[in-house]
Amino acid sequence: LTPGRSLPDVNLFDLQDKFIHLFCFIIQSYLWCGIGVNNSEKILDNKRLWFNFVVFGVLIGILLETTQLFIPNRAFEWMDLIVNIFGGFIGFLGYLRLPSIKFILD
Repeated sequence: LTPGRSLPDVNLFDLQDKFIHLFCFIIQSYLWCGIGVNNSEKILDNKRLWFNFVVFGVLIGILLETTQLFIPNRAFEWMDLIVNIFGGFIGFLGYLRLPSIKFILD
């Protein structure tokens, strides 16, 4: 959320910006989905897990992209918003597949 002019202009490959959005939201969603989740409850029935996914995988992506409307030299992009949500969903699916190190150690 820093003003656009303070960011270095690095372009290593096409769609680099989208890849960074995707990667960051995969990691964020995976790490935050399990916060407060009890492993004794069926994972898909866990309301806390779904709440975490909606907040950290979807709403944060929408909020961060929308906030750029109010920051000088930054711009809202629909594709960034879509990639944020898609990354959040992939992180959530990753969490369902491999919940966390906490469950592995239990």
